[in-house]
Amino acid sequence: MLSIILPTSEEMALGWLPDTLQQLMSAPHIECIVVDNNSRDGTADCARDAGCRLINCPDSSRAQRLNVGIEAARYERVLLHHPRSRLEPTAIPALQALDRSVAWGGFTHAFDHAHPLLDWTSYYSNRIRMDRSGIVYLDHCIFFYRSLLAAPAVPERYIFEDTALSLRLRRLGPPRRLAPRAITSSIRYARNGIWRQATMNQVMKLGYAARMPDPWLNRIYERGLGLNGATRPNRPQ
Repeated sequence: MLSIILPTSEEMALGWLPDTLQQLMSAPHIECIVVDNNSRDGTADCARDAGCRLINCPDSSRAQRLNVGIEAARYERVLLHHPRSRLEPTAIPALQALDRSVAWGGFTHAFDHAHPLLDWTSYYSNRIRMDRSGIVYLDHCIFFYRSLLAAPAVPERYIFEDTALSLRLRRLGPPRRLAPRAITSSIRYARNGIWRQATMNQVMKLGYAARMPDPWLNRIYERGLGLNGATRPNRPQ
């Protein structure tokens, strides 16, 4: 049994969500929970039409939506599914076939667009950040047993919540990377430019390491995009 949680916010423009939900709902022994940030573009209707459980969580960060979904989940193993990643058809069966001894992990990352820099980014994300450092980003679609972490399972940050979650989970052991791919939209790179976005990613990591306020970092990261939903309305002190 598997609970799949998607934290959504105005997802329809990309065009991925209907097919993603249809594929997920075709898998046996799963529930799919969509926790939505009060989207006004048809995201909620799409989730209902697909037969998913829908929870509205307005003015929320992605971390908050993930935690709401985890708390609502019926099953012990949860899969945090990035709304702009698409799992290969063999992914859910591969996860369901895992032994209970595999506490947590994610899938092999790939982008939906071929470019040397994007290929290198996926290689680094898979082979170095995940395999060697034990840090799994949400676009790998993270899975774990929810009883292993006290609530709230996901640290309620406005950015790098997946890094903070990985730091908690890797105390239990290294993550397992499954071979099926989580194919992620390269929409950020398309809108910002590949090299500009790659540079921004490194700046964000430096800001996180320097413990800069995460609402401030998130506002910079989301400026002009708004892909991950609400940010804290007041400026950090």
